[in-house]
Amino acid sequence: MRAFLPRTPASAFLCSVLAALCLASGCAKSVPPPRPASPPEAAAPPAAVVPTPAPATPRGPKAAPPLAAPAAAAPSGVLFGVGLKSDLPELVYGPPGRRWLVAASGRAEILRGPLRLRPEGRRGVSFQVQAGAFSQEEPARQLVDRLAREFATPGTVAFSADRGVYRALLGSFPDRASADSFAGTLRAAGQDALPVEGSAAAAPGAAGTILVAAEDGAARRLASPVGIYSEGSDGPVLWESKPYRGSLRVLVNARGTLNVVNRVDLEEYLYGVVPAEMGPKRFDELEALKAQSVAARTYAMAHRGQFESEGYDLCATPKCQVYSGLSSEDPLSNAAVDATRGLALASGGRFADALFISTCGGRTEDVENVFGETPVPYLVSVACGELATTELPGAAVDRRAPAKDRNALEWRGYVLTKHAGRRRATRAGALETAQRWAGVPVDGAPPSTLHPSAVYPSIVSAFALAPARAAHLLPGDERYYAETPAVFGRLAGAGRDAYDFLLRFRFGAGESLPAPDRNLTEEEYAGLLLSAAMRAAGVVEGSGRFLRREGANVWVKTAEGRLGLPVDPELPLARRVGDRFLAASSLTLRSGDRLRWWKRGSDVVALWVELDAAGPSFERESSWTEWVRRVSGRELARRMAARVAGTEVRDIRIVRRSASGRAIEIRVVTDAAEATMKRFDLRQALEMPDALFTVQRVRGPQGEAEFLFLGRGWGHGVGMCQNGAYGMALAGATYDRILTHYYTGIQIVPASTLSAAPPSTR
Repeated sequence: MRAFLPRTPASAFLCSVLAALCLASGCAKSVPPPRPASPPEAAAPPAAVVPTPAPATPRGPKAAPPLAAPAAAAPSGVLFGVGLKSDLPELVYGPPGRRWLVAASGRAEILRGPLRLRPEGRRGVSFQVQAGAFSQEEPARQLVDRLAREFATPGTVAFSADRGVYRALLGSFPDRASADSFAGTLRAAGQDALPVEGSAAAAPGAAGTILVAAEDGAARRLASPVGIYSEGSDGPVLWESKPYRGSLRVLVNARGTLNVVNRVDLEEYLYGVVPAEMGPKRFDELEALKAQSVAARTYAMAHRGQFESEGYDLCATPKCQVYSGLSSEDPLSNAAVDATRGLALASGGRFADALFISTCGGRTEDVENVFGETPVPYLVSVACGELATTELPGAAVDRRAPAKDRNALEWRGYVLTKHAGRRRATRAGALETAQRWAGVPVDGAPPSTLHPSAVYPSIVSAFALAPARAAHLLPGDERYYAETPAVFGRLAGAGRDAYDFLLRFRFGAGESLPAPDRNLTEEEYAGLLLSAAMRAAGVVEGSGRFLRREGANVWVKTAEGRLGLPVDPELPLARRVGDRFLAASSLTLRSGDRLRWWKRGSDVVALWVELDAAGPSFERESSWTEWVRRVSGRELARRMAARVAGTEVRDIRIVRRSASGRAIEIRVVTDAAEATMKRFDLRQALEMPDALFTVQRVRGPQGEAEFLFLGRGWGHGVGMCQNGAYGMALAGATYDRILTHYYTGIQIVPASTLSAAPPSTR
């Protein structure tokens, strides 16, 4: 549970209707999991009558003898239900020709796809009007109650598994025109409204029956729920062309439409959660993924049965925790799940509510400041840490210019001069060193002047690049560089040819070459020499993340794995800020710092660290350590239409902040009303990534009111910070240390020893 879920209108559902189907078959049987109790096998409303399958006149080929329904596989002892889709009027399942095992009432049969499933009783299309969608149930219910009173129209709240929102639905209309008319009435009153297909309730006496038609013409009338398995019963099933472990369950919900559920073993469910929540390609630290595995397992058990009335435990969206099935699995995240198998977070002998977010903005939040509940001892505000430091000494810096900053070419020249200076701090010494590093004959003399007309041809000559210039500097390149204004200035002849070639082969260290109409500096000349050595691959550049220092080695994490770099105490060091290099006699390093270096063979010739604008916190790797949103007053009024009347927001004032700096109460003034919004609801109403923001009223291009939000963090702010967990793992923290940091006073114990409280609705 981490990402922000905006209030958006629902899409219209599928609208095809089948002809009447016939022929009987059976219903489902499963192995009940151990405590805590799972949702009931069927999710039909209490008033529904589940019919007894009765033979009908068969159509098509003679049906095969029924098979026994497969037993639900749950090696961990917990079979989990994940809602994938809600409120389908009809489901068309599977590619043509694919065979599936379809089970109901304890019996099963192999049927060839595509399968068509339709709840019995939907003999025509009906419509409702959606007045809003919310990530929490209470605001949706409040809106339904208010509109039902004001417009004398009954309503209901329905959770959408695939969107992760609670939908406020009103009325029951026989056709779209009637629904459009009522939606227009709501919009005229300033309320969002969108006609959607669906029933207000199931047809009496038919809500528990699903009509199933196979590709070969065979038809079945089956009691809800209907199970769909791979033909071999142990292979994956498909949903929206992606494979999932376990099986699918299709059931009729209280609104008379179909819900689709993936039934899967708890540990296999986590195989599809952990990489979806913390992608192993980016969060490639095993200890961080182990912490996520324990948190996700605990969250699943604490919230088990949260959507029991819909026929499943949790949804697959960020409203719950993201689940992407078999296609998202990765060996590293699977290893993290396996390494922590069966472990969960405990508080008072019960499963903890292990909430987590992407980025906490420097500090997590007390749960009561977000969800307005009683304080929870392990969901309290903690700092997202400050990484420990390591000092790395290097070559002395000229005290006469300690703060001199250099561009990339000048930094190359500085490094080469430092190495040449050990023998001869002269222009000739720099040339000799660069030629040795490039592996070309040490021959020739440096130019007597640093004018471009002398320098550029001398570089080509000293490194025997004339044949390369003749082969690779094309006439089209020369014509392009000569377009007005020409890049080579007043250079002509050999000077221009050399300049064009060095420009073409990027000798400027990622920038343009020094201006052709002035003399070069000594460092710029030396920088071109080092560029020549690097273009000859005599010196190579590497990059990685700092892990730790051990004696004469600096250990870094690279794309190829962990690498030890030998560091000479006379090594040129720098701190890079943007595109400038600040030479340093020592560096302060933190785990995760971005390091770059140059090596000649096994010898490191220079090393620098890049300034991280996100600072030294554990979560510095996140893309959401800061963000900006600029929104018009009219757009804000549209977003908040379910909460406050008006067509334009005129003012927003933050009334109260928490200790972490998050806004927990705001006052909104529109052209028609004022309203106070608190805690999680205010973030949802504004549709901001986090409540950790400042806001100011500004003017748009036409003088209209706009609001500028400067913020930090991504998510509700409570529990484990995923980016912070990764930063701690980079610094060497184990998964248990990460978990006990973010969940204060928690215990890590076998899940089998814990009991469950009533499912949390957070």
